[in-house]
Amino acid sequence: MPPRAKRIALTLCGALASACVVLSAGAGPAGASATRQAAAPEGITSVPLAQSDADMQKVVDWWTPDRLKHANSYALRTAASKTGGGTSGSAPAMSPAAAGATDNIKTPLGKTSALTGSTPPKTVARLTNSKNVNLPPTVGKVFFRNGDAEYWCSASSVHAKYGNIVATAGHCAYDVKNGKPVQYWIFIPSYTGNGATPYGVYVGHTLHLNEKYTVTGDFDYDYAFVTVHDGYRWEPDLDANRQPKKDAKGQPVYKRVSTGRLEERVGGQGFAWNRGYTVAAYAFGYPAGPHPDGTRPYTGRTMESCATKATSKIASPKWELNNGVLLKGCAFTAGASGGPWLIAYSPTRRIGYLNGVNSLTWDLDGDGRNDGISSPLFNTATYLVYSYAAREKTG
Repeated sequence: MPPRAKRIALTLCGALASACVVLSAGAGPAGASATRQAAAPEGITSVPLAQSDADMQKVVDWWTPDRLKHANSYALRTAASKTGGGTSGSAPAMSPAAAGATDNIKTPLGKTSALTGSTPPKTVARLTNSKNVNLPPTVGKVFFRNGDAEYWCSASSVHAKYGNIVATAGHCAYDVKNGKPVQYWIFIPSYTGNGATPYGVYVGHTLHLNEKYTVTGDFDYDYAFVTVHDGYRWEPDLDANRQPKKDAKGQPVYKRVSTGRLEERVGGQGFAWNRGYTVAAYAFGYPAGPHPDGTRPYTGRTMESCATKATSKIASPKWELNNGVLLKGCAFTAGASGGPWLIAYSPTRRIGYLNGVNSLTWDLDGDGRNDGISSPLFNTATYLVYSYAAREKTG
């Protein structure tokens, strides 16, 4: 590949063009530092988000409809330090399992390399985009707080026993440089630009990642599986005369209504691993940021899609990426990070098999416009994180 073809755009995750971001842990402003729960197997990092009722209530109170409307897409500004961990420059110890995590496909394809998803309920509205693709309602935005502002990435519901798993990019939930998760993490499937939450808001309960990503920032492991609480939605509160209530400032008053389990509302994508570097796939997400040349073709208000008949392998020393999977011709920008790659996607049933997530954007020909998107290779190491997350029951 010629040098111009190796030029990499900023990470796709989605947003501010100012300084390098610093993320903090916990549900609230202070939060606790991230530690792997004792129950997590070697090689997997599990981080509590909002597990108690009090922490969940902080998240619910934070994400008012107005805050949702004013969040920005989020983009990682710099590569993770090779020493990983915190700001001291010393790396935390890596477990033997993480150090030996699967980098290449070793497991033959077979019955265990795909798990079937669940179709969305018939009541879920059908929506097509400008490319006339029937969009999956499982896809939506994840919102979180960083410093004094709010941001979003993209994500999708994935099938699991308890119907409570969201898949996204690791950098959309965890800051490797500071060794902490983001604050106030929530998922909204089928999000629309006007702040509507048609199928509910789902507060993150526990974050599960590959330990190699949390320790070194290796983008071969830039994926995350988050278990979520049962959802809720905001509805205008009405007075005795069935008229909308307003507060002292004349603003509408909302009430919280339960929406139940995530998968019961929108379905869940299947999960596939060890499928190799060459697959036909759809990528989905909510791009919003500019191209490297400053042009901004997307607003982030609507879900977009890219498709390819065959992906290919790609690597980048800058991001410690050795086994990336490239979808050429996709012009996604910041905001689409974490959105799903679906193989064997059925536009009629609106489900397929999750086989990747939007991770990095690429300017392959060096013309200042993104023309590629890459995902970590989903292999046995990915499956182990997913399957561990799928065992967790949340309320």
